[in-house]
Amino acid sequence: MDILLIQDVDKLGRRGDRVQVKSGYARNYLLPFGYAVLPTVANLAATERSRAKWLAEETQKVESVRAFAELLKPISLNLIERASDEGRLYGSVNDKVIAAKLADLGFKVDMKAIRLDAPIREIGNYDVRVHLHAEVEFMMPVRVRAEGFETWEPGQPKVRKVAGPLSN
Repeated sequence: MDILLIQDVDKLGRRGDRVQVKSGYARNYLLPFGYAVLPTVANLAATERSRAKWLAEETQKVESVRAFAELLKPISLNLIERASDEGRLYGSVNDKVIAAKLADLGFKVDMKAIRLDAPIREIGNYDVRVHLHAEVEFMMPVRVRAEGFETWEPGQPKVRKVAGPLSN
């Protein structure tokens, strides 16, 4: 089915694009939720009239997202999680955990913007892709450490941090 997008749809197209999709996807999702319209002559003309306004909005949005990304780039997240002696986490670190940690630091980032191939299940250093916009994406360093081994770095022997005085 041929449709005309009136909003950006991730992995499909940008507003103003004319795309071919399966009819069920168009009828059940894109058309009822207002992401697309049928490409009639009137809709095509309205889209062309709105295109200049959309481009100006998009340019302004990209600039603000780039400025926000510049604030986020120097951040390196340190996550302390419970883990076994072998370095396996008892849970996992996923996009929700990373977004919550950023929120604790005062940065509101949608968890959908955090792109992980798979949840992090072991301690170590990771580069996590942050996709803020189709044109703005960067890698954020994330250090996952086990409780008691906060200062551990990969390649070093694990020495547990001892709390309190030593007794013989």
